[in-house]
Formats: sequence, structure tokens, C-alpha cells
Amino acid sequence: MSQEEGSLTEISDSGKHISFSKKNKKLQLAPFAFLLLVATIASIVTNANSENNSNKNAAAHSIIKMSCSSTRYPELCYSSIVNARGAAANLAAIKDGNDVLQGQIQAGVQAIDDNNAAVEKIRSNPQKKPTKQEDDALGSTTDNNEMAQSDLNKAHAQVDQAKADLLKYYQNEIPLGDQQAVPDINTPVSSCLSYQDTVMDGFSHINADKQLRNSISDGVDNVRKICSNILAMINKKTDERIAKELKTTKRNLKEENRNETGWPKWLSVADRRLLQSSSLTPDVVVAADGSGNYSTVSAAVAAAPTRSSKRYIIRIKAGVYRETVQVPINKTNLLFLGDGRSTTIITARRSVADGITTFHSATVGIFRFSLHFAYRSFF
Repeated sequence: MSQEEGSLTEISDSGKHISFSKKNKKLQLAPFAFLLLVATIASIVTNANSENNSNKNAAAHSIIKMSCSSTRYPELCYSSIVNARGAAANLAAIKDGNDVLQGQIQAGVQAIDDNNAAVEKIRSNPQKKPTKQEDDALGSTTDNNEMAQSDLNKAHAQVDQAKADLLKYYQNEIPLGDQQAVPDINTPVSSCLSYQDTVMDGFSHINADKQLRNSISDGVDNVRKICSNILAMINKKTDERIAKELKTTKRNLKEENRNETGWPKWLSVADRRLLQSSSLTPDVVVAADGSGNYSTVSAAVAAAPTRSSKRYIIRIKAGVYRETVQVPINKTNLLFLGDGRSTTIITARRSVADGITTFHSATVGIFRFSLHFAYRSFF
């Protein structure tokens, strides 16, 4: 092979000379050099982002552990948040104790989802069908879980919507007595705890298969503990807030503003006028003698609109209605209007002795009274 100025020459198998320009060879190598440079930069950026995310996650873990340390079950508090579905996104969003509180609430929602899935698996098992009483207890479990989950979602939304006010409140910038500025998170979370107790009460009278009760007890206990942790976080923040108030001022704490009219605070002015009105126009009429739109209260409830934003008035004419009425969670803003306590009577005889759980034994069962069900009679 001979070398000439500015080129490389070699002899091919056919004896012909082939010349490669040095300039062309440099151009051929340029794309490879560019790709190598891009790969190097990408690697540097990836490593930097990875290190940044690692630092953020470390900070989030530290905040979680600190917030969970005030709870009765700190290990469950920590693990339920970091191992929750969508934990990566949740960890990235954690900046303070309020975020941890939301994370624990969300963990409770997921735990209830898991419990409902377990109940459904038991009810649909073709190899071992539950008895009527067992199936009723399992159905009550699902009903209570749905209400508990609704309460936790409400608490989660309240914390999310009032983060700025909560921060000001806990930093002593909002008066203790100003309840309108700070949401009442204790109530829905406490309700969630009560629903878990009701779930277990439904299995108290089942003697034939204690294994069924035990199969859901761990899941129920898990939700109980998570709710306990949520309340502990709230109480710790409130205690710290009160301590700051007592330390910085000698004044008496403001009393909570009370409704002097005697009406529940959740009842709107329009609803108060509605209940005080001497004449109301019902949406439907229930009459035992068949002269109304429906002959049973249950049929009227079933036909009522779901999740109504305004009052739906069901007039129940004088008569004895021998039925069990259950108002589902999605039948909101119903108003039962009777002809008097001694003339409009709803009666039934359901009890545990009939294979019915206590939860389902009520003559008129209102799922979630906080959904603003109301009733009134003309005397």
C-alpha cells in the first residue's frame, strides 16, 4: 500500500486502486462522535436527575417518619404511605405534615378497597356459598365500607382545599374559635372508625362459621389503625396550636360560634323555611290505599333522583306502612312529609332472630345521615 498526499490508496482483489480521502473519512466519523457526545450528556443529566430525585425522596421519607412518630402505629403509618399504590408520585408531592396526613387518608381509602375486594371474593366463591345470614353480614360490610370510604374522601378533599388555611391555623395566624376557616376533619374520620365497629358487630351472632369473621377481621383492624393514626396526627397539630395560643396570650379562648336558632348548622336557610312552611308541594305522594303515585315508601325512595342537589319531597299520606325502608347513600336531599306522628306510621319487625344483622334491622335506615335527609310531620 502506498500513501499519497491527502489520500490513502490500496489495491483491491481485482487489482484496481481504490482511494479514500482523509476528509471523507473524517465526515464519516462525525456522526459517531455526535452520538457519543449526546449519549454522554444524557447520562450526565440522568445521573443528575436520579440524584435529585433520590434527595427529594430522602427528604419525603424523613417528613413521613417525623409525622408518623406521633401516631399509635408509626410503622403502619410509614409503610402504608410508602408502599401505597402510586407511591412514587405521592412521595414526590410530600413537602410537609399536611401532605403526610393526606397520604395516610389515601392509604385508608386503599385499605377499604382491598377489604371490599376480599368480601366480594368470599361472596362469589362457588365452592363455599355463604349462608343467608353470613351474606347479609357481608353485604353490610360493603355498605359500611362505602360510607367509610366516602368519609375519608371527604376528609382528603377538605385537607386539600384548605391547606393554606390549615397552615395559617397551625401557625397561630387564625383564631382557635374560627371554625369556618378550618375544616372539621375529625368528624368524618371518626365516622370511618364507627363504621368499622359496625362491620364487626354484624358478625357477632354468627356461630356456624367463625372463620368467616376472622377472614375479614385483619382488614378491618388495619383500617381502624390507619384511622387512629389520622386522628393522632390531627390531634397533635391541634395540641401544638393550643399550646402556642396559651403561651402567647392570656385571653380566654373564643367559644365556638353556635347556631342560636336551634337548627343544625348544615341545614340551609332555604331548608329551614321549607320545614317551617305551612304548605308544601310534594314531588310524589305515597298512599297505602293506592290513591297516590306509590303504595309503599320504598318504591317512592327507589324512584327518587340520585344525588339530587335540591330537596325531593315525598308525601306519605295517613296509613300504616308495614315495610322496611332503606334510603341508599346516593339518594340525597330527601324529605319525608307525613300527616302526623299518630296517623302516618311505618312499622316492621326485623331482628337478629330472623337472620338479619343489627345494621339492617332498622325500620327506616338512612345511609349517611350527613347527606342531609330530613323528615317532617303535620300534627
